[in-house]
Amino acid sequence: MDDMQVGFLAFLGVLELAMLAIAASVVFLLRSNRLSRKVSALEKKLEQSTEVPEAIGFDQYLRDEILRNEALTEQAAAAEDESEKKAAELLKFRKRFLEIELEAHALEDNPVAYQDKIAAGMCELVEIMRPEAETVETVVETDSDAAVELEEAPDDDVDDDRKTIDTSDAEMNHLKDVINNQQDAMAALRAQLEAHGEIEGIDGILKQLEDFEKQSAELERCLLMLETENERLKASQGTGEATKIEPSDPAQLTGLRNMVGNQQDTIGGLRKLINELMPEADKAGELEDTLDSIQRNNKELSGCVSVLEDENNMLRNELKQIETQLEEADAAQAEKTPTPHSEQIEEMEIKVQELEALVEFKDATIEELEKQYHTLEVKYREATGEQGA
Repeated sequence: MDDMQVGFLAFLGVLELAMLAIAASVVFLLRSNRLSRKVSALEKKLEQSTEVPEAIGFDQYLRDEILRNEALTEQAAAAEDESEKKAAELLKFRKRFLEIELEAHALEDNPVAYQDKIAAGMCELVEIMRPEAETVETVVETDSDAAVELEEAPDDDVDDDRKTIDTSDAEMNHLKDVINNQQDAMAALRAQLEAHGEIEGIDGILKQLEDFEKQSAELERCLLMLETENERLKASQGTGEATKIEPSDPAQLTGLRNMVGNQQDTIGGLRKLINELMPEADKAGELEDTLDSIQRNNKELSGCVSVLEDENNMLRNELKQIETQLEEADAAQAEKTPTPHSEQIEEMEIKVQELEALVEFKDATIEELEKQYHTLEVKYREATGEQGA
C-alpha cells in the first residue's frame, strides 16, 4: 500500500514537470515568433537602406533646386523679421544664378556659346547688385564753419580730384575692353556671312554690318580722344594750370545712350534678315550666337555710359558745393579786413577750374559721339530703306 502511494506521488511530480516544460516551450515558441518577425522587419529596412538610389540628371537637379529656392524665398518674404527679408532678396539672386546655370548647361556642346552665356549671366547679376550712385547735397554753413572748411578744403579737393581721375582711368579701360570685344564679335559675324556669300540678299546685310563697324571705329576714336584729354588734364593738374570753363548741359549724354540703342535696333534688324535668308537651323544658330555676343557688349557699353553720367552729376554737385563756399567766403571778406586765407581761396578757385575742365572735356566728347550718332542714324535709315524696297 505504501509502495503504491509513493509511485502515485512520483507520477504526479513527473506530470507536473511535464506541464511546466510544455508551458515553457509555448512561451519560448511565442517569443521566438515575435523575434523572428522583428528580424524580418529589420532585414527589409536594411535592404531598403542598401539599395542604390536612382540617379538624376544635372538638369533635373537644377530644376529641383529652383523649386526649392522658390519655396524658401516665399517663406522668408512672408516673415516680418528684417533679416529674413534680406535673405529673401539674396535667395532671388540665387534663383537667377541657378536659371543661368540651367540655360548654359543646355549649350554645353558649344563651348563658345556656353562661355558667352555664363559671362552674360554673371554681368547681369553684377549689374543688378551694383549699388546706385549717391547724390551729394549742399549744406549751408555758418561763417565760422565756412572759415574752418576753407582751411581744410585744399587737401580734400586734392583727394577728390585724384579719385575722380582714377575712376576715369578705370572706366576708359573698361570701355576699351568693351569696344575691342564688340569689334571681335563683328569680325566673326563678317567671316560667317562671307562664308555664305551665295545666299540671295547677303549684300544688304554686309552693308549694314559695314556701317556698324564704322560706328564702332568712331566710338574707339572718341575713346582715344577721351584718354588723351584725360592725360592732358593730369599734366595740367600737376603744374597747376587750368582754364575757366562753364559746364555744359548733362542732357548731352542722351546722344551716347541713343547711339547704343540704335546699335541694339540694328542688331535686331540683322537678326530678322538672317532668319529670313538663312532658314537652316545650324547656320542661323551660329549667327544668332555672334549677334548675342555683340548685344551683350552693347549692354556693357550702356552700363559704362550710366557710370559716366553719374560721375558727371557728382562733379557738378562738387562744383556747386565749392562755389557756394567761395561765395560765402567772399561775403565774409567783404565785411571784414583781408584775412590770410586769400591764398587758400585762390587755390580753391584753381581746383574749381580743374574740375570744370574735366566736366567740359567729357561733355565735349559726348557731344562728338552724339554727332557721330546722328550721322550713322541717317546711314542706317538709308540701308533699311534699301532692304525694304
